[in-house]
Amino acid sequence: MIRRFFERYINFPANYHLSFTIIIPVIFLIGVSLTILNASNPDNFSLSTFVGKQSVWLGISIFFFILVQSIKPHFFYEYAYVLYGVLIFLILLTYLYSPIGGSARWIHLGGFQFQPSEVGKMLVVFTIAKYLTDLRNLKNVYQSITIGLLLCIIPALIVFKQPDLGTALVYIFATIPMLVWRGYRLYNLFVVFSPIVSILAASNIVIFSVWVGIILVVLFLSQPKLINGVWVFISNITFGTVTSIIWNNLYTHQKNRILTFLDPNNDPTGAGYQILQSKTAIGSGGLFGVGLGQGTQTHLRFLPVKNSDFIISVIGEEFGLLGIFSIIFCFGFIIYWMVNFSQIIRNQFASLSIIGFASILFFHSLVNMGMAVGLFPVTGLPLPFISYGGTFLLSMVLILAVTQNFINNNFK
Repeated sequence: MIRRFFERYINFPANYHLSFTIIIPVIFLIGVSLTILNASNPDNFSLSTFVGKQSVWLGISIFFFILVQSIKPHFFYEYAYVLYGVLIFLILLTYLYSPIGGSARWIHLGGFQFQPSEVGKMLVVFTIAKYLTDLRNLKNVYQSITIGLLLCIIPALIVFKQPDLGTALVYIFATIPMLVWRGYRLYNLFVVFSPIVSILAASNIVIFSVWVGIILVVLFLSQPKLINGVWVFISNITFGTVTSIIWNNLYTHQKNRILTFLDPNNDPTGAGYQILQSKTAIGSGGLFGVGLGQGTQTHLRFLPVKNSDFIISVIGEEFGLLGIFSIIFCFGFIIYWMVNFSQIIRNQFASLSIIGFASILFFHSLVNMGMAVGLFPVTGLPLPFISYGGTFLLSMVLILAVTQNFINNNFK
């Protein structure tokens, strides 16, 4: 049985061809990460420092990158639901361990901490991709969209209760482009996602009234069946009116983050402190930056969580706007590369998976850099390949590894 499993799912010898056009920007991003982490404690390198721990996880990530190239691509398709079940089990298992900083996100393995929800982003993408691939047609539009959303919402809700709002949002956001890529009409997605907008708009009666007017216009132009139109309208009104209940069930720090996003100056020494210090750090860097290790905001510890959530602020202060633009260019190139190959690969499962992966990278990059300048609330989403975090680095490398696997094996 084991022999048949290896014969069916393991490539030997494996195809280790690398696309250096994508490996080079990734190496650059990881190099920037290690350089900044090392600058925080340049005279005392050890495995207990930030750069030491990240280096260990980098070695682990490289090992798994090589290992993934030995796996035949149809394994990810055939075992997608099994891996999904493993994910649910692991994120539930985290509740048995002692919380760290008020969050139960990690499984403790000796001296290491493993965060299954990070790797879970890739497994959720596999699950959605398999479900959408197995659909013979798109006749039952809303039913299929709803089932697809439930597959991502179930783990998202479990992760949200850890609490980890940022990762929960990634699960949901990665699903939307995959649905569009599969061929669903924008109106169908509007019907499903409009209640979310209703929830956000319900905080202001004027904004909510305008949104209701937009819904009526869309329904008039689309001319759905009467019963469908009535259902869309009533569901949006309902979701809008229960927003207060949802708000009352949020954790205090989550409420503070949303309120701080709206006006960080209301609490400059509390929840708004991070955003204000981040803006100051980026602004003080100018075009070329003040130099590696010379940032006053970062090295005098005015800027909190400088090695993870706000590491782009460190880059802005020490390397300037040119440093930030270099990072943005690398992410843009990686995402373009992934989308381009998703169009070339004929296998629908592989194509959908790569779109999901690209969406994860885009969402992480956009939200992380956006919250550093106050465009988004502080959600705790790290910057891919750069922010400190071992499991997160592993998850990003695995995403590239699977993409490279699909390309190398000409998955058709």
